[in-house]
Amino acid sequence: MWTLVLMFGLGLAIDPVRLALTMVMISRRRPILNLLAFWLGGITAGIGIGVVVLLMMREAALVAIRTVGSVITHVRTATVIFDGARFQIIMGLLLLVTLTVSEIRKRAAANSPMARVTTGGGGNVATLVDERPSRNPFVRLGAISQNLLDCDRIWPAFAIGFSSFPPYEGVVLLAFIMASGAAVGTQFGALMVFFLILFAAVEIPLVAYLVSPDKTQVVMLKLQDWLRIHRPQIAKFIIGGTGIVLLVGGVAAL
Repeated sequence: MWTLVLMFGLGLAIDPVRLALTMVMISRRRPILNLLAFWLGGITAGIGIGVVVLLMMREAALVAIRTVGSVITHVRTATVIFDGARFQIIMGLLLLVTLTVSEIRKRAAANSPMARVTTGGGGNVATLVDERPSRNPFVRLGAISQNLLDCDRIWPAFAIGFSSFPPYEGVVLLAFIMASGAAVGTQFGALMVFFLILFAAVEIPLVAYLVSPDKTQVVMLKLQDWLRIHRPQIAKFIIGGTGIVLLVGGVAAL
């Protein structure tokens, strides 16, 4: 059981999406508070899952976990595109295509006749004439998400942390923990250790801040400025890198 907890925890702790969320927290205003809220959200979710699944509704939860796991496995094996390596290849291609289309649309918008270029002072500044709100729901959702990230509130970080429990891997790990035969307290402790490892990327700067708050604050502010300047490039790198890793891993597993 403990070996699986370490393997799952370390594997998911370096997940590109989780690391990207950590960088988003750092790039927000008051990065330490956002990291703390993000961490508290995840730990609260872990405690809640542990209390409900392992203590209050143990038998029902075990049946539900086995049912959900078997359904997921059946769907992935019965559907060709969800079967192991094929799913990795499709997800990798989807990420790379999404990145490519986004880049093409961005360049097309920059070269569009609707963009008016005015010269003044130090150089050319591109200004869009049509600034009407987009009717695309995905664009609106992205704008809302961006506003939440740019606002000065802490609750979005807590909410993201609270909802960051991995659905498939978490269910599998819970099934192994509950089937281990260990005492309930030991199982609960194993689940908490998993969550602590899961949020290692968040805990490192928090611990550093407790040890040396002034130095950590300076480093965090510098990192925050760097992330804000290079945010588009970082997003492209994460999406493209994840797509390449999934594609190569899927092809190698065929």
